[in-house]
Amino acid sequence: MNILGIFSTHGAQAIGAVRSSEATQAATAAVQPGVGEVQDSVTLSADIRFDKVNAIRAAIADGSYETPEKLDLALDRLLDRLG
Repeated sequence: MNILGIFSTHGAQAIGAVRSSEATQAATAAVQPGVGEVQDSVTLSADIRFDKVNAIRAAIADGSYETPEKLDLALDRLLDRLG
């Protein structure tokens, strides 16, 4: 998902659709390193903590999730990014 500004979101977009040909070549070189080059890797887990997800959903539904402290922290972080 792309988030553009604070009011606009767009659906998921294929990574290949966003890359220019130069970026694609650089990405290809990164996954096919030559001798002596360092190769990084990332492994993503599909584990989902359903207990936490359900607890947050319940808190949102009953109105207890958004506390003044959380809103103040979010506002402070937003202002830090803008300033």
